[in-house]
Amino acid sequence: MLSIQSEVGKLIQGVLELLDEEKRLPILASKEDCDAFRLWASQAAKPKPVEEKPVAKPVLKEEPPAPKPVYAPPPSVDIQPPAAPPAPIKMPAPKIELEAPLQPSFAPLPILEDSFADLRKIWAKINPSAPLFDTLPDDETAKKIASRWKTKNAAAEISILSYHEPPAQKALLEEIAKAVNILLGPAQIVAAEPIEKEKQWEAFLAVPHLKLTIACDYTLWQLGGLMQHYKETPSQGTRHLGSIPVFLLPDLSLYLKDPLLKRSLWKALCQTLCS
Repeated sequence: MLSIQSEVGKLIQGVLELLDEEKRLPILASKEDCDAFRLWASQAAKPKPVEEKPVAKPVLKEEPPAPKPVYAPPPSVDIQPPAAPPAPIKMPAPKIELEAPLQPSFAPLPILEDSFADLRKIWAKINPSAPLFDTLPDDETAKKIASRWKTKNAAAEISILSYHEPPAQKALLEEIAKAVNILLGPAQIVAAEPIEKEKQWEAFLAVPHLKLTIACDYTLWQLGGLMQHYKETPSQGTRHLGSIPVFLLPDLSLYLKDPLLKRSLWKALCQTLCS
């Protein structure tokens, strides 16, 4: 406010100085302009009171209460069962006419048989030590030689032959093999069927570490290829398959019916292996 008053005072002072100089300087304005200017200067010299504007208080409006939901019962809907699908239209099966196979209009060429007699004569002159065969040679011997490693790996020092035994009798053979393997020597069960089919009994009995074979008597009679290697000496009471001793077991069902017979079987096995 003081700065405004000082400015207004300076302005009034300047106006008064101008008024003093009116008599000395010519006035270029009209009388009406001079009167308006004097009125404006007199009004500007008066300080104007500062009006304070009243601060309006905020008016809080009350929110109307929320309307309560009105639950109307669901409209009744008539559920109708689906309509049955229309019956399929049966169309007659189309008739397919097969055309007759075309027959050749020419006669087939005859098959010429050539004995290659000229080539045989030339080969006989070039290499007479190599004969020619009309049929292919049998490769059964080569197959036996190629599958010997399987038979040799299947054999153990004490080999127990197994051939189509029922489950209970097969389990008894496995128990015998475990007992012999623990107490008497290396033993394992050998499947006799593949050796019989491949005719590998010679290779099996020629395994160097094979010392004894154990088999049921009825198993030996069923294996024709193995039976060819069976030898028995009644005077000495010995039985062999080739050069390998064989211990024949009676019907295994007897041991299942009377478990006390297992004791005599074990004594016989120990006597045979320890002798």
